[in-house]
Parts: sequence; C-alpha cells; structure tokens
Amino acid sequence: MLKGYKKSHLIINIILTIVMTFLCTNLFIFKESSYLFCILSVLIPFIIITLIYGYERKKRRFMYELIFYIFSYSLLFVIITYLIGIYTGFTQNVYKLNLSNLINNIIPYLVLILISELFRYEISRKGSGSPLSYVLITIILIAIDLTLFLKTYNLDNGDEQIKYICAILLPSIFKNIILMYFTKQGGFVPSFIYRIILDLRLVVIPISPNFGLYFDCTINCILPVLILGLTEINLKKYRDKELDKHNIKDNFTYKYLLFFIIIFTALGINLLSSGVLKYGMMSIGSGSMTPKINKGDAVVYEKLGSHELKVGEILVFRKEKKVVVHRIIEIVDLNNNEKIYYTKGDANESPDGYPIEKKDILGFVKFRVRYIGIPSVILGESIKK
Repeated sequence: MLKGYKKSHLIINIILTIVMTFLCTNLFIFKESSYLFCILSVLIPFIIITLIYGYERKKRRFMYELIFYIFSYSLLFVIITYLIGIYTGFTQNVYKLNLSNLINNIIPYLVLILISELFRYEISRKGSGSPLSYVLITIILIAIDLTLFLKTYNLDNGDEQIKYICAILLPSIFKNIILMYFTKQGGFVPSFIYRIILDLRLVVIPISPNFGLYFDCTINCILPVLILGLTEINLKKYRDKELDKHNIKDNFTYKYLLFFIIIFTALGINLLSSGVLKYGMMSIGSGSMTPKINKGDAVVYEKLGSHELKVGEILVFRKEKKVVVHRIIEIVDLNNNEKIYYTKGDANESPDGYPIEKKDILGFVKFRVRYIGIPSVILGESIKK
C-alpha cells in the first residue's frame, strides 16, 4: 500500500510540475492571460488526475465552523473597508454593473475560482503525505493569479512592475498558503467562499476604497493571516469535542459577528443616505434617466469639492425642494467666474429649462446600484397615496 501511494504521489507531482512549468513559461514568454486560458490550465490537470485516481469527497470535521467564520470575517472586512472608503474616497475600476460584465468577467471568474478550489481540494486529499504536492499546487494557483492580471500592468515599466508585485504577487502568496490550510481543514467550500467574497468583488463592485498601493498591499497580505488566527482561536472550542455534540449557534462569537455585520451594514447605508461625508446615496423614484439609471436603482454620488464638471456628467441637485438626478447638456460661463448648468433627463424629450447654480448641486454620480432603491421607492409612493 505504501509503495502504491508513493507511485501516485510521483505521478501527481509530475503532472503538477508540468503545469507549473507551463504557466511560468507563459508568464515570461507567451503572456496569454484570458479567462479561458486560465480555466483550461487548471481544468485539464484536474480532469486527468480525477480520471486516474477518481474524485475523492470526504466531509471535513470543521467544515461548517470554517464556513461561518471565514464568511463572517471576510464580509466584515469588506463592509469596514468600504465604510472607511466613504471618508477616504474611492477609485473606480474598469468593471461595470451590467450584463456585459456579468458574461465577460463575473461568470468566467466564478468558474475559474470554483475549478481552482476543487483542484486545490483534490490535491490536498490525494497529495496527503507529500508536502511537495502542496507546494506545487500553491505555486500553480499563484501563477494563475499572476496570469489573470498580466495584461492589467505594463511590465516593461519599472513602476508598473512594483505595482504588479504589490497588488498581485505578494497578496496571492499569502492568500494561497492560507487557503491551502483552510482546504485541508474544511474542504473546498470554505476557501471557495473566501474567494467569492474577497476576490470576486474585484469584478463585481465597480469601486474600491482608495487607501493607496502600499497600504492595500499590507492589508491584503495580513488579512488572510488575520482571518486564520481569528478562526483558529474560535475552533479551539471544538477541537476536543465530538462532531455531533456542539452547535456553532451556541458560540458567543456567532452572535457578536452577526451583530457587528448588521450594525456596520446599517451604519454604512445610513452614512451614505445622510450625505454628511464625501459620498452620498439616494434612490431613484422616476424613469427620467432610463436606460442609464432606472426607477428603483440607487446612485452613489460624490460631493462637488474642487471637481470641474463637464458636459455629459450626471448631476445630483436640489430644485424646488426635490432632489433631481439629470445629465449636464450645457455649461454657461458667467462674467463673475461663476457657471450655470443646464440639464436633461436621458428619457425626457426636452431639457429641464432652468439653470442650475453651484449652490444647488449636491454632487455628481459616481455609479449606480441596481434595484437596491426599490423598497424606498415603494415606501415613498405608499406614503404619497
């Protein structure tokens, strides 16, 4: 039996070495970075190993505890960082909340994450007793991260190389080492959930808190280690107990994590709605900006500050005790260095017909969030009736 296991380890490690070499060669020579290429790079060896040795699925003792703690701490991190972003500001990425992004980025990335974590899990099972297998699969998945964002940076430029290392390489090393541990402890689901919350958000949410490159790098390197430490502290309560004799809902941590998630979420929505900080949020109660912004959507806007408005931008302004969200169609310079703005709803046939002064402007739209304003619209219409 031992001899058989050594032979299986040898074959698996040879396959993993070939994949690792192929991906590293691509990074330096071919530089292919499409989703399809990344998916096939992990799918093909996963299928080959599964066909040779079968798919092994075994329930892990601490799977449910890991799922809860990883989900809670990851979600809490996202909520807190975006709350801080309301104060520090946000940077906008190239992704939009639309059908095109769903088809071209979100679904392919989701498939890549799923296959990668299944692959990691199978190697954690079949490579048990062979540390080299763990090292190889970790390097492969780091290489996948590097490959996926290869075209995002101009690596012929020294500054861009530093950004690439700080934004992609270093966080990927820490993340994949910790996820290998999570996978060994609780199967592929906890690691999959971690990546859904912290990785997939990069292509789902069109903005990110503006903390700066090096602070982002530090946070993204420390975060997986911090989640591991907090999770291990909580798992100590279950180490010496039988699987069927404890209930995670009885744990105090379960209650306070849910409490903080609810509180921070409510606080974020309240701060955005109040408009007391740099950013504000409001629900859209009409269809005057369809199809760009629909009734029932919400928009997040940035206060004007020193921003120089341009024709085509979408304003949020007050007019006759109402808040209006319309697009600038004309800017008129006055003799006293002041400007007035004329606006129009995209779905309206004619312009608004009145000038907007700077004192009327609340801000300019940064992005919209689909459907989140529907409850507010329904409530407002009910009150009017």
